[in-house]
Amino acid sequence: MVTAPGAAAVVALLLGTITMAHATPATCRERLLPPPLGAATGKRPVTARDLIELRDFGPADNAPGARPAFSVSPDGRAAALAIRRADIASDSYCFGIALVPLDGTGAMRLLDVGGSFIPAINDIRGMSAIESGVPLVLAPLWSRDGRAIYYLRRDHSVTQVWRADLAGHASAVTSLKSDALSLEWAADGTTLLIGTRPALQAAEAAIDREGRDGYHFDARFWTLSEARPRPRAPLPETVLLLDTANGRLRSVSSEESAQLRNRAADRPAGSALFAPGAGGRRAWTAPDDPRLVFAPARLQVATRQGKIACPEAICARRVAGIWWREPDELLILRGGGPEDRGQLRLYLWRPGMETTPRLRVTTDHALTGCTLWRKTLLCAREAANEPRRLVAIDPESGAETLLFDPNPETAGLALGAVRRLGWANALGMRTYGDLVLPPSHRSGQRHPLILVQYVSRGFLRGGTGDEYPIFLLAQHGFAVLSFQRPAALPATEHATDLNALQRINIKDWAERRAIVSALDRGVDAAIATGTVDPGRLGLTGMSDGATTTQFALNSLKRFKAAAISTCCDEPSSLFTTGPAYRDAVLAWGYPRQGDDGSAFWKPMSLAANASNMRTPLLIQIPDAEYRWSLETVSALEQHGGAVDMYVFPDENHVKAHPAHRAAIYRRSVGWFDFWLRGVTDLPGLDEEVTRWKEMRQALSRN
Repeated sequence: MVTAPGAAAVVALLLGTITMAHATPATCRERLLPPPLGAATGKRPVTARDLIELRDFGPADNAPGARPAFSVSPDGRAAALAIRRADIASDSYCFGIALVPLDGTGAMRLLDVGGSFIPAINDIRGMSAIESGVPLVLAPLWSRDGRAIYYLRRDHSVTQVWRADLAGHASAVTSLKSDALSLEWAADGTTLLIGTRPALQAAEAAIDREGRDGYHFDARFWTLSEARPRPRAPLPETVLLLDTANGRLRSVSSEESAQLRNRAADRPAGSALFAPGAGGRRAWTAPDDPRLVFAPARLQVATRQGKIACPEAICARRVAGIWWREPDELLILRGGGPEDRGQLRLYLWRPGMETTPRLRVTTDHALTGCTLWRKTLLCAREAANEPRRLVAIDPESGAETLLFDPNPETAGLALGAVRRLGWANALGMRTYGDLVLPPSHRSGQRHPLILVQYVSRGFLRGGTGDEYPIFLLAQHGFAVLSFQRPAALPATEHATDLNALQRINIKDWAERRAIVSALDRGVDAAIATGTVDPGRLGLTGMSDGATTTQFALNSLKRFKAAAISTCCDEPSSLFTTGPAYRDAVLAWGYPRQGDDGSAFWKPMSLAANASNMRTPLLIQIPDAEYRWSLETVSALEQHGGAVDMYVFPDENHVKAHPAHRAAIYRRSVGWFDFWLRGVTDLPGLDEEVTRWKEMRQALSRN
């Protein structure tokens, strides 16, 4: 499959329902509360459970500019956040609404505990309500008087709006038949706007009736995972208005909804970020040319006297946040891209009085969902070796104050040293990676290297998709390079639509060649540190990273083992995925079935190169996606390749079951232990080891 910026949503077209057992509220209360930090007793080895069962809050994505992971009370004394924690034993999650004091005088309190996984859904390629496997996470909303918190909670397979007071009395305030999908305050601050989609249920019922006479095969089918059509998109959203004073609920028209939504009247059209200030000051980001798919968003500042120019180097692109700290002082957070080596920079600027913003803070940490709080920035912050925390950052000094650590236990884990490396690919495109060494590393030692893709930002858990546990691999004696793919090809900035953009990427596989070139040079950079054995290299990937792995296995011969979680871009993808995806890739430049596409497919297809493929390949794939892999696996098996595939039930593109993640961790680590370190005593993998030994013997005979 081809996954590129602007087309990444293609790979999220995986269907399914997350149906897990539920941990009891009493047990969950204990599991969600962080333990007191005990006296230091030395570092212990990290385990799979340590990583899988971390307490999390906020969205899974920690990209700069992501939506807030928390909300601050009207009096500024506390923050509310939705906290969750996986439980491997029960294959479930614990969910709670937490209250965190911001003055450092008290511990986190749970106002509500309960509910189940709320799947995020998207409309993609003309089909509605596609689940990707990631949770829907919205920051809880404070009432105007600060006495109550409103949030979404799912019970009995329906998502409702709930209310909790500060004493911990919580209850549902809606009894909807269709899921609440969004929640926000109206401009008056006393009524809530709730997004729902009852039309989805009606469309599903119509499809059920259609099945009595047989489904007409058309663009509604996502044949990769379902033998029935999906409701056509777009389906109308119904907006409900909840009066929190009396509990009355009514639907509102789209016109009334637009009027009620909390939108600044002076917000420029097409703006992404917007910060209104005192005295008519405004700051916003908007693309220079909105007709272009990937036009960079530029920071613009204006007063009542007119616009104020901001230097290109700071304001032309990658602005992640803007806030008026004083009536005439603007905070600017920018950077975080591959060309920045992932660094974020915080600037202070007095527009109209200073020509250039002043750099105050530079950090490799991931800062997410920041908001201005008492002249400081309140952010969800992750470091390479620290999971997400809530911190306050002083823009003047750069000093950071820890306000909430959900996982104090990680201070006692031996995670290994992390070093950030930077380099450029053959085209001069800059990127970076984080090299993690085993905790036991000693000077002069060279370790087998495993490359994990394709975003390296924040806590290094398991790469994109969280299936290749970086610190656990390091614990087993591997060096691990967490690879950040480079930015989009420069030529794509001029594309006026997705098809034009993808035609640039697909021509001679230009995008994939650029990524693999960066990956190849990143491996060289890791080897140059003197800590890596160049004869024992492993490669992993999920989604876009799996596509890169596929291309790399055809173009590079240096990897001795590989593991992927998505598979594979092959000629059969034109029919295994359904008509909508087929028509899309044909518009991008894929050859039609029946035409001679051998020259096009030779650089990418593992099936077309199966006779020469001798790198052992592990595939661990969701049941909603496995048909995509059949051509690859069948071709490799027919030509004597070492391929082993596992299919996980009730999973989407991003696997959500904690028990499945534990199994994937165990098998992924065992796979590389076997092929790169020669380890055959792998507890819990007896059947696998027997089969892998047979594969190794077969490869030695060929």
